[in-house]
Order: sequence, then C-alpha cells, then structure tokens
Amino acid sequence: MDRRDFLKASALAAGAAASGLWSPAQADGAPRVSVARSAALETMEGQQYAAGIRALTFIAIADAVGASNVVEAMKQLFKPEDRVAIKVNCIAPQMGTQPEVVSAVVEALTFAGVDNKNIIIFDKEDRDLAGAGFTCTATGEGPMVYGTVGATKNPGYEERFTEINKTSFCLSKIVTRECTAIVNVPVIKQHCFAGMTCALKNHFGSIHNPEDFHYIDGCNPAVADVNLATAIRQKQRLCVVDAIWLQYDNGPAYSAKDVAFYGAIMAGTDPVALDTQVHILLDLYRKAHNLPPLDEVERPPKHIKTAAEYKLGCGDPNAIQLVVRDG
Repeated sequence: MDRRDFLKASALAAGAAASGLWSPAQADGAPRVSVARSAALETMEGQQYAAGIRALTFIAIADAVGASNVVEAMKQLFKPEDRVAIKVNCIAPQMGTQPEVVSAVVEALTFAGVDNKNIIIFDKEDRDLAGAGFTCTATGEGPMVYGTVGATKNPGYEERFTEINKTSFCLSKIVTRECTAIVNVPVIKQHCFAGMTCALKNHFGSIHNPEDFHYIDGCNPAVADVNLATAIRQKQRLCVVDAIWLQYDNGPAYSAKDVAFYGAIMAGTDPVALDTQVHILLDLYRKAHNLPPLDEVERPPKHIKTAAEYKLGCGDPNAIQLVVRDG
C-alpha cells in the first residue's frame, strides 16, 4: 500500500471516531494522547513549513489537555513565574528535534506568560544542539540554548548520585536547579538498545552516564528509573513529540533508508501513554516494511511496561483517550 493508504489504516487513525477526533471506546478521565497531522507538510519549505508545524503544535497541545485552544491549555499547565526547560533530542542531528517544533513550543509557553528569558532549550551537549540547527546562547532576550556540557554555560551535572533501585546517575543541573517545569520534546526512533526512543528514553539525555545502561537488559529498568527521579517526575508537565519524520529501524543513529514521513505533532501530559501509542505506530511502519514488531526484536522496549508498573503513566492502549486530527 502507498503512504497515504497506510496512514489511513494506522491504529492511530483507525482508533478515532468517524469525525477524526475522539476514539469512542475511551472512558472519560483517561489520559489523552493527541495527534495533529498534515500530509501537506511533506512538500512545504521555509516559512510555510514553520507555519504548518506551528499550527499542528498548537492543535496537538490543546487536544492533549482537552482545552478549547492552545492559550487555555498552556495556562492550565504553566504559570508566568515558571522557569521552563525544554528537553530536545539532538544526538543524531538528521533525526533530531527540529527547531521549528521548538519555536512553536516556545511561543506556546509565552501564551501562559512565561518570559523568553526564563526558557532554556537543552540537551546533553552544546555540540549536539548546534549540529541540529540550534544557536547556543546563555545571554540576551531568550530563549536560552545550551547543553549541560559545553562552553556556552556548562552547568554540568550534580555531584551527588541519584540512586533509584539499582540505577545510579547524576542529573543535569538544568533539570535540578535551573527550572521549575519541563517540556519534553523528543523524536521517534527505533533504538537498538532500548527497543525505541521517545518521551521516556529522551531523559537519558538528562543524566551523565546513559551509556552505562545500554547493554543492561535493554535499558530496563534504567529508563523507567530515571523518569522516576523526583526532579523529572514532578517538573515534567507536557510532552510534545516531533513526529514529522520517524525512524522505524536501525536507530538510534540516523539511517536514511529507514526514515519515513509521518507529518504529525503528538502531545500529552502522560509520557507512558505517549510511548505506548508510539510503540503501536512504529510496529505498523515495521510491518509495512516486512520487519518484526518491536516486542520480537533482540532488545524490546520493556521500559514502557516498567514505567507503567511504577505508575508513571498509563501503558494500556485501551485506557488512553486518543485524539486524531488528520488534515
């Protein structure tokens, strides 16, 4: 089947009501995962592309919160006095969080009264951010852009280890000291060690030693343990997924032949629910390319189930409200 037919048949779209908005099987009060998608993005460039992403981001955020518009949604989640850290994923810049998506998130934060000077766009290192198209700065009108490590500011990691179960790590001082709230803006990729990376795995970029856990049982329970850290669990208020493109195999390094256009922004306040739906989405793309589902690969994404067992969110797709707007 071609790309358009495949997307129409995807679980994300098929689970929606005939109107293309609400899944009829979901109970009130269940966590929401929203998908705002436009096939037209694939041929857009420049300002038109940025405007298209902006529109999708605002729709996805509003639907994720159940608000009538993005302004109302952001005012529910953030206060003017908040200092907000936006965690991006730039380790593979060709499949990193796009600046256009982050710009839309920054604008949305200003709707809640958050000053640009109090917004930090961050990842593990300055060089990763620069490689993905961000300009690092720790001065000016904001938003600020810098890594936990790098010449721009170099806040570094906490000297004291956080120990959760058998997982020990030092958190970025951006997470622990420089923000009161976090917006998680990941990408979607198959991951050779963790099965997949999206909202939960993105916080491996918030600790000093992610490589220590890559060969230990598919990063499980390490990914869930990191997300259980108080500074992450209590400060993270929103996840906005850059799903314009996704990589369904041979990740996390960039593999052009395994990248597909999806043309969407996904959003939610529950990272486990988001990853649960992304897991389904990746499996659909893998099936379309004659690949086994993620649960059958050598290292499946067991951390999602563990995070659900930790009560970090909902891992049951039948208990998630799915909102799909397909333009």
